[in-house]
Amino acid sequence: MGLHHQFTDPGVSEFWKFIQAIFTFGVFFPSLLTFFNVVASLELGGRARGGRGWLGWIKRLPWSDPSVTAQVLAMVLFAFGGIGGLINASYNVNLVVHNTMWVVGHFHLTVGSGVTLTYMGILYWLVPYLTGRALWSRRMALIQPWLWLVGMGTMSLAQHWLGLLDMPRRTMVGAAAYLPLRPGWQALLPFVGIGGSVLFVSGLLFFLNMVLTVLVSREPARVEIPVAEAVHGPEAGPIVLDRWRPWLTVAFALLVIAYGPVLGLLVTSAAFNVPGMRVW
Repeated sequence: MGLHHQFTDPGVSEFWKFIQAIFTFGVFFPSLLTFFNVVASLELGGRARGGRGWLGWIKRLPWSDPSVTAQVLAMVLFAFGGIGGLINASYNVNLVVHNTMWVVGHFHLTVGSGVTLTYMGILYWLVPYLTGRALWSRRMALIQPWLWLVGMGTMSLAQHWLGLLDMPRRTMVGAAAYLPLRPGWQALLPFVGIGGSVLFVSGLLFFLNMVLTVLVSREPARVEIPVAEAVHGPEAGPIVLDRWRPWLTVAFALLVIAYGPVLGLLVTSAAFNVPGMRVW
C-alpha cells in the first residue's frame, strides 16, 4: 500500500487517498497478530526454561545466543516503528509529519532496524553454518545488537522529535540560513549525531566479525538446524486457508483496487514530454 506515502500529492484524489488509509490500517491488524504470536512463542519458550511471573520468562530467553538477541531486539525496535507508522498512515494526522524528519526516524526503526538487525541476527547463525567455522568473537556478536538498540533508539527518538518541530527531510539543514532561528533543532541534532555514531560502531563490529569469521576463525562451528514444533497444530483450522488460490485471488484483487485506478489516471493524464530541469 505504497500510496499512503502520497497523501499530499495533488495528482491523487481524496477518495483514493482515503481508500489507501483504510487498506493501510487493515494491514496493521495482521501485523499486530504476528507480533502477538511471536511474543507468545517467546513467552512459552521462556516459561519452558523455568521463567515465572508476568515477566520472569524474559530473563530465561537464550540471551547468550547472538542470533536470538539480535532478532528479539530488532522486533522491539520494529514495534515502536509500527506504532509510529500509524501516524503516517492517517489521512489527516499525516499532514503534521509529512516530509519531516519524523518519516526518517520511522524508516530507521522499520527498515533500518526491524529488517537490518534481523538479517544480522540470521547471519550470526547462517555464516557459521555455511562455513563450518564458529564466530570469531561471540562476545562481540552479543554486544553489537545492544549497541544498535542504544544507537537507533537515541537517533530515531531525536528524529521523531525533530519532525514534530517541523524539521524537513531531504534538506541540508546545516547549511540553511534559517537554522539559527530554530534553537529547538540545534538542541536535538547532537543526539542524531551521537546515535548515528553508535550505530556506525555497531555496524562496523558486525562486518568485522563476519569477515574475521570467514577468513581467520579456525574453531569448528557447532550449529544445528532449528526445527520448530507447533504447540497447536493446523488440524483445527479451515482447510481453505491452506490453499494458494484464495490468498492469491484476494491479493490480486487488492492490488487492482489499490493501484489500478490511480496509476491509470496518472498514465492517461500525465505529460511524458516535460523537459528536465536543474534543481540545485
